[in-house]
Amino acid sequence: MVYPQINIKIKNNGKFTTKDLLDVLVHVALTHDFANNGSFTFKEINDKPCPSGDLMFYHFSKFKSITQLREMFEKILDVIFNFAKSNYNILKFRKLNIAYDVHKIPYYGDKTDSYVCGGKPERGTSDFFQFLTCSIVVAGQRFVIDVIPMPPAYPIEKLVEESIIRVKSKIRIDKAFLDRGFDKPNVINVLKKHNVNFIMPKIRSDTVLAWFDKSDGCPSRIIKDFVIGQKNKDITIVNLILVYDELGIKRAFITNFDIAPCLAYRLYDMYSKRWGIETGYRNLDHDFKPRTTTKNYHIRLFYFLFSCCLYNLWVLVNICVSMTLYGRIRDKPIITAKMFAVILYRIQLDYLEKPLGLLNDT
Repeated sequence: MVYPQINIKIKNNGKFTTKDLLDVLVHVALTHDFANNGSFTFKEINDKPCPSGDLMFYHFSKFKSITQLREMFEKILDVIFNFAKSNYNILKFRKLNIAYDVHKIPYYGDKTDSYVCGGKPERGTSDFFQFLTCSIVVAGQRFVIDVIPMPPAYPIEKLVEESIIRVKSKIRIDKAFLDRGFDKPNVINVLKKHNVNFIMPKIRSDTVLAWFDKSDGCPSRIIKDFVIGQKNKDITIVNLILVYDELGIKRAFITNFDIAPCLAYRLYDMYSKRWGIETGYRNLDHDFKPRTTTKNYHIRLFYFLFSCCLYNLWVLVNICVSMTLYGRIRDKPIITAKMFAVILYRIQLDYLEKPLGLLNDT
């Protein structure tokens, strides 16, 4: 599914093939290692020659176009997701909840790259490479279905619109969950323009705090036609919903769909589905992403997109195994990320040691 879609231009007399490079990269990603050390351990485990970390970087740095990388990996993400969609009707017919998130990768060094974004200090830096990601948030089906590199100071609403158009061509959206970072009139207007129902925690502005005071003692309150934005600038109108959580703390959400005050507490259950995405990103960061200190943005982008593909393959394998064993998709993965790595190694060894026909029979 993945390897044939990745076009690394290697000369006919090259010592290693694209498959050799990607095999080592998979090992580096699943061991969360650096290319040089990962190449060495891969060689020791498999007892065969393999490309060095420097050689891998040489070939991966051949990608000079962000558009080329995006199109290549969009095709891979589609291949993986379409396999799941065509084989399992639950993904084909039902509406699915999605979540948008801004994924940050810390950057240490001079701001020489045009894709370095500033932000709040985190992990010893205030500079990051950022990616807008869209993921399915249904338990057991948390595919990453869209990734867009984020240039600094580029209007986020344009990226969200670009993503929504692409996502709607793949699935039917039920609701979209977004965090407070998307609490902007332009972003909300894009969601409304494309008829996407959304739930978003509301930043506690002075107006929101005033409504908190007016609603003191009310278990829940819905303020319709709540205006976000400043006069003479971009504004939008939403429903502001104030409701107590399980700890008795009043929270604020905004939506573009109606909900009865007595059912407002369900917003917590709905929005809590988004938190599963955080677990997915931890898996992506710790189990599927190669480590690197390179300042080359194209290699960074290649690494991140490749990690998303490995993560999606892991989700797909769990769906296949779950449906085979239980006839349904289980909420929790049957195969852990670490076990997934072991399985890949075993498959690779079988592929190398057995004739193709015998492997197919097996």
